[in-house]
Formats: sequence, structure tokens, C-alpha cells
Amino acid sequence: MSQSSWKDQIKKKWGPHSHCPICGKAMSTDKKFCSQGCKDNYFESERKQKRKGRLQCVFLIVMLVVMMLVMFILPAFG
Repeated sequence: MSQSSWKDQIKKKWGPHSHCPICGKAMSTDKKFCSQGCKDNYFESERKQKRKGRLQCVFLIVMLVVMMLVMFILPAFG
């Protein structure tokens, strides 16, 4: 059996569909999520990722400032 015939058989059996990015369930191609719960979970995880990224940036900037202060203050005492 060739690859194209295998794909054709799948298309005939299931028809055009896509999968939910959260739970993986099959759904119609016009929808992005299978349910409101999956949509809410997606946007909640996106919000948490953005918050985590902002906190990491703030932490890195604070550490850079602390390191610069240590570099300029410690030689003055030596």
C-alpha cells in the first residue's frame, strides 16, 4: 500500500477535520478549540507564560544592576 492511498483512506474515513491544541480531540476545521473549557485553559496558560516572561526580564535587569553596583563599589574599598 502506498503512502498516498493510506492518506486517501484516512480522509475518506474521517473527512476534513482538525484537532484541539489543548486536548487533541478531533473537531471541525472551522473551530480553533473543541470547547469553551479548552479555550479558557489555552488563554490562561498564555497569560501565565507572559507573566513568567516579564518576571524573568525584571529579575535579569535587577541582577545586572546589582552586578554593576558590586563591580564599581568593591574596588573603591580595596
